[in-house]
Amino acid sequence: MADAHSIILHHFDRSPFSEKMRLAFRLKNLGWSSVEIPSILPKPDLMPLTGGYRRTPVLQIGADIYCDTAIMLPELERRFQLPSLNLPGHEGLAKMVAAWTDGKWFQASVGIIFAAVGDQMPQAFIDDRTKMSGRAFDLEAMKAAAPFLRDQWRTQLMWLEERLSGGQEAGVGHWLVGTKPGMIDVHAFMNPWFVEQNVPDFLAACFDSAPLTQNWYERLKDVKGPVPEPITGEIALDIARAAAPRLKPASTAQDMRDFVPGDHVAICPDDYAKDWVEGELVVANSERVIIARHDGVAENLHLHFPRVGYLLRRA
Repeated sequence: MADAHSIILHHFDRSPFSEKMRLAFRLKNLGWSSVEIPSILPKPDLMPLTGGYRRTPVLQIGADIYCDTAIMLPELERRFQLPSLNLPGHEGLAKMVAAWTDGKWFQASVGIIFAAVGDQMPQAFIDDRTKMSGRAFDLEAMKAAAPFLRDQWRTQLMWLEERLSGGQEAGVGHWLVGTKPGMIDVHAFMNPWFVEQNVPDFLAACFDSAPLTQNWYERLKDVKGPVPEPITGEIALDIARAAAPRLKPASTAQDMRDFVPGDHVAICPDDYAKDWVEGELVVANSERVIIARHDGVAENLHLHFPRVGYLLRRA
C-alpha cells in the first residue's frame, strides 16, 4: 500500500523520459507506485503537486516533488544507494551524456517521429504540443526535414556502437562504461526506445549496421523489476497532504547569485513548457533548486528542480 515513503511516478506509457525512470527502477530493483496521467492538459491531480509544471514524468516521495529526470535520478541514487547506477567511470560523465541524449538526440527523435505519425495525431494533442513548444506544428516542414534528421539520428546511434566496440576490444564488458549497466546506459537507452515505439522499421534499419548496440538495447529491454502498484492521482494527493517534506537545511551559500532562503522566486524550463512555478526558496546550489509551496489542495510541499536547464528569478 502506497504511503509517504513510497516512490510514486506520475507518467504515461509512451513517454520516453518516463521510460528512462522505469528502466532505472528495474535496474535498481525498486518497488514503486504508478499514477497514469494524461499526455496533454488538463492534469487536474498533478498541477496541485507541481504548481503548474507540466512536463512528464514527475516523481513524488511523500511531500517532496521532483521535476525533471535530471534531478530524479540523482535523488534515487542518494536515497537508494544499492545497487548503484553511478558506477566507477559514470560519475559526472553521465550528466554530460544526458545533456546530449535529452537534447540534440531527443530533438532528432521528435522530428523523425512527428514526420512519420504526425498526420495520425489527434488535434487536441497537436494543439497541446504547439502551445507547449511555442512553435507552430508544421507537418509538411517536419516531413521535409525528416531525411536529414534520420541521417543525424543514425550517426548518433553509431556513437554507441563505437563505444561498445571499444569496450569489447579493451575487455571491459558489453555495457557503455564498465562491466555492469549504469547511469550512462539509462540515458542512452531512451531515444532508441522512443523511436521503436513509433517507427520501429527505422530503428531496425539502423541496427543493421549497429549489431553491438542492438544487443545492448535488447539486454536492457529484458531487465525485469518489481511490478508497480497502480494508484490514483487522488491517492497521491492524499499522501502528499498527510506527509511533510524531508527536512533540508535552508541554504544558498553555494549559489553564485544574491538569493537568500525565503525569497519569493519563480522557476521554469529554459527550452519549452515555460510555465513558471512560484514558491519560497529553500535551497539553491550548483545541482538543484528547492522551493516550498503552500497549496490549498496539496498543502506543504518541496519542489525540486535541476539547476541546469532551468531559469530562476525573483517572482
